Amino acid sequence: MKKTAGIIAEYNPIHRGHQYHIQQTRLLTQADYIIVAMSGDYVQRGTPAVFDKYHRTRMALLSGADLVVELPVCYATASAEYFALGGIWTLDSLGIVTDLCFGSESGDLASLLALAKLLSHEPEDSDPASRLLKKRGFLSCCKKRSSFVLYKYLS
Repeated sequence: MKKTAGIIAEYNPIHRGHQYHIQQTRLLTQADYIIVAMSGDYVQRGTPAVFDKYHRTRMALLSGADLVVELPVCYATASAEYFALGGIWTLDSLGIVTDLCFGSESGDLASLLALAKLLSHEPEDSDPASRLLKKRGFLSCCKKRSSFVLYKYLS
């Protein structure tokens, strides 16, 4: 059976680190094909992409991807959590992706898994800083999550 690896990306703009990621995905997964679920002309936080989706698609293909599919705009412009979820749904809907590969600056999978587990069970206003920020009207989602993670790791 052929192996097909999936990558979820913006490539806004694509750079050598992205090219390296595509190459490493093929090497580490031994994939026959690489499919990238990429945001279109609008990226996270709803801003326009530096280059249009056609230019970024061409660059991804020249960098080693075999196919680029567009991530629906409702996911491409969402928070990282929904961006990733939309990417997984998009790749899964193709019915051929066998592996999923992602990059991180740390490269520390154990720490990333621990953080994901912590955030997936994040109770509402569970730390003193979140309660104070909420009381003062300064509680955005990002501030709440940052406060929660710092409280859990530092206490």
